[in-house]
Amino acid sequence: MLIAEEFLLLAMDDSSGRKTMGSESLEPALAAALVVELALAERIGITPADAGWRERGRVRILSPAPTDDPELDALLATLQQREGQKLKDLISPLSGKRISRGLPDRLLARLVAAGVLTGAEHKVLGLFPSRTYPTRDPEPEEAVRRRLQSALVGGETPTEATTALIALLNATNRVTKVVQTEDKRALRARAKQLSDGDWAAKAVKDAIDETYAVMATITAGAAAGGAASG
Repeated sequence: MLIAEEFLLLAMDDSSGRKTMGSESLEPALAAALVVELALAERIGITPADAGWRERGRVRILSPAPTDDPELDALLATLQQREGQKLKDLISPLSGKRISRGLPDRLLARLVAAGVLTGAEHKVLGLFPSRTYPTRDPEPEEAVRRRLQSALVGGETPTEATTALIALLNATNRVTKVVQTEDKRALRARAKQLSDGDWAAKAVKDAIDETYAVMATITAGAAAGGAASG
């Protein structure tokens, strides 16, 4: 599965099949996960902080070679057309240039097609159509949770993809919601240690760090907005 699909499974309630995150946070998180996956595959890079405030955070195409995943390849084609744009403008939920339109639904459809989730139609108040996605095969999500538990609680060294997922969970304040432990302070510290460590080549890590910095800002904004409306 893609990192984005793993994150999405962790953001769904297994029984009700409903999302446990608002779209203002979930959509940019999934877009960020795809950007990170392309960075790990060395298809794209992001101009680093030392490029100066005007140039930092812009998307660069390193290789147009296909990844053999249709969702990643579609995004890569889009980014080729938008090379040089600011990453924050591509994943911000308020941006007209965002790359996340329709992304949750497309990833949910992939997971249904793979037999991981089941799509179910409902009517809200007997009038408005609604679709939920209860778990059909729990093993893929359980495998993800085992990897996270081993890395964050068991002290095992995770793969780059697992570390990228941990960093995304950390940036969106989701670590303590998906990993079970009584010592949540130690859990958050371990997640930060892994996220900040040298687990990828510098150019790749720079791109990923910039992506997650943008996501952390978006998450903080969404949380502040939710608190204000509450």
